[in-house]
Amino acid sequence: MKMKKNLMMMLAACLALSVPLSGCGSTVKDTSSSVSSEVSGEAETSGKSSQELLDEENAIMAKNNDLWEKVFASMSKNVTEDTLSSNYGDVLMAAVDGAKDQFTDAEYETLKSDAEQIRKIEEEIAALPTDSSEEQTSDASGTAFPQFEGKDLDGNKVDSSVFAENAVTVVNFWFNECKPCVEELSEMNALNDRIKEQGGEVLGVNVGALDGDEQNIATAKQILETKGAKYRNIYFDSDSDAGKFALGVTAFPTTYVIDRNGNIVGEALMGGIDNDENLSTLQNTIDEVLAKDAQK
Repeated sequence: MKMKKNLMMMLAACLALSVPLSGCGSTVKDTSSSVSSEVSGEAETSGKSSQELLDEENAIMAKNNDLWEKVFASMSKNVTEDTLSSNYGDVLMAAVDGAKDQFTDAEYETLKSDAEQIRKIEEEIAALPTDSSEEQTSDASGTAFPQFEGKDLDGNKVDSSVFAENAVTVVNFWFNECKPCVEELSEMNALNDRIKEQGGEVLGVNVGALDGDEQNIATAKQILETKGAKYRNIYFDSDSDAGKFALGVTAFPTTYVIDRNGNIVGEALMGGIDNDENLSTLQNTIDEVLAKDAQK
């Protein structure tokens, strides 16, 4: 259940953040705003912390773990952009409906009940006060990106030496259920094609794939193929320094620019580069790194 819990935390962060037109929760603002009004108008908050609420979600799923494992297995085969949602309960409900034929009527009703409980918990999480997560995500400028040893989604080894091999490396953090993450994948692929000509590369880090999670890897590969994204996507152990860095990202998508020495240049870019302003900001940082590298 470890990675499922981490994924729930990411989805909760997407809902809780209030970064205008930048991260996962705000990009799907129509959904999140309706959720907020429903919570404030109809629901009373329990006074529980986000961690306590997430623990409740884990307990709900653990109770019927065998059924949910079947749902997740089916989800990796049937994922479409239409199933991606800002609320994890809605994602689960769509996945249950997609796998309905695999379950008895009683099992189906049990799963629907679980998904509905989780949807309500996610709404409560969305109504919690926010903290300084935005600053925590973007304060890494000038520091070294953590050393790592990992693999790409096809199982090929990749490590931190990739930074020294590239004039610039763009590292993009995303996960499968994050709609704005998915929406920018084709633009990330186009960016990769452009900077490759200048000795650069885009690396995707699918946070759900940490520790080699096979279901999330299969889903990620399907999504990437659907979006025509052919650049390398990698993962590493969640307990490694790079894994902890990835799990510390609180807005999705988030993108870092890394120089040849492995140092983070500029601030983290939160939000998709399908937004022209975000793309311009990212390109300016890339150009800065390329110019300095050319002087060496």
